[in-house]
Amino acid sequence: MKKILLVLGAGYSGLMTAIKLDKNTKQLDDVQVVLVDRNKYHQYLHLAYEVASGVKKASDITVPMTELLRNRGIQFVQATVKGIDLKGKMVKTDKGDLAYHELVIALGSEPNYFHIKGAETFSMCVSSVEVATEVRDKLKTIFAREKSPRIVIGGGGFTGVELAGEFAEEFKCCTTIVEGSNTLLRSWNIPAFSQKVEQVLTEMGTELVFGKFISEVKPDAVILNDGTQIECSLFIWTGGVQGPRVVSESGLKTGKGNRAIVNEFCEAEGFKGIYVVGDCAMVKNPETGEAVPQCIEIALQQAEVVAKNITADLAGMPRTVYVPKFSGLIVAVGENFGIGKIHGIELEGQIAQMIKRIIHLRYVYEIAGLDEVVKEKL
Repeated sequence: MKKILLVLGAGYSGLMTAIKLDKNTKQLDDVQVVLVDRNKYHQYLHLAYEVASGVKKASDITVPMTELLRNRGIQFVQATVKGIDLKGKMVKTDKGDLAYHELVIALGSEPNYFHIKGAETFSMCVSSVEVATEVRDKLKTIFAREKSPRIVIGGGGFTGVELAGEFAEEFKCCTTIVEGSNTLLRSWNIPAFSQKVEQVLTEMGTELVFGKFISEVKPDAVILNDGTQIECSLFIWTGGVQGPRVVSESGLKTGKGNRAIVNEFCEAEGFKGIYVVGDCAMVKNPETGEAVPQCIEIALQQAEVVAKNITADLAGMPRTVYVPKFSGLIVAVGENFGIGKIHGIELEGQIAQMIKRIIHLRYVYEIAGLDEVVKEKL
């Protein structure tokens, strides 16, 4: 029987792990790479905010798995992961059980509502292309029936900022960001960039509420911790994510945000042959001891290292230590302004937007080749 190298999740880290594994094991007849995802397509989730605003269609940011895996030896299984039996080396799905020789868990993240009353029931979270489409459709309905709708966004991180910029530019409606800290993009830790983004959003008509937390979400309003009530037509939660429950329930050791703790090889702590990558992995920078950012660049680096390490496991060779390399980030505020730092170079305005687009196209080329890049609209 062939050794099954099972990859759970076809997001950035999972898809790239499967592609690299397939390349590394091409000459091995006794190995089969199997990729599992609930969707029959890969989604460019970093562009979901443009679907929510109606700038892009869902088809613009999805690629069918049949196209991505054509001419590759990867077996794709469309199924939803229900549980992971680490002792029995079996993954339970809604389409049946899947045995494995080595396992890669790349199941991304899910919203963390921090037990805020009504948040899960009365909010939307742009965590997938499907939800982004639902947001777009709901906004169409709201604008058709209301003269002056108000959108409230809970959380001033990257997702919250990019959504607010899109909404302010496309709809010219009242958009409010509620952020518990005293600045936007707090995790970025670049005050000058945060201040610039705050200035641009304010000029676009976005209202910023700092230093207050959402304590309750109602069907048509949010209540802040000081008792203030903000009426809204739509509330979108961007205030935090956590590792999927199926990961913690498997018995893996988890840390902050319910993310699986991994060692220097991106292997789950205490579980040989179980690798965890992407947003559901708690990876620490060996130099600083701090958790590395949850971003595409880091996810792709982990994927490459894990593919190398599984190949090394099969050959009985030494494994590769993962050393995080963070080049930087660019945040988009509307279609015409961006700001960020890449390889120490500060970028602002349309040039930042252009570089962000080039980075995206480079990723498209890696996973799908030149033909898919040509299909993309610049």
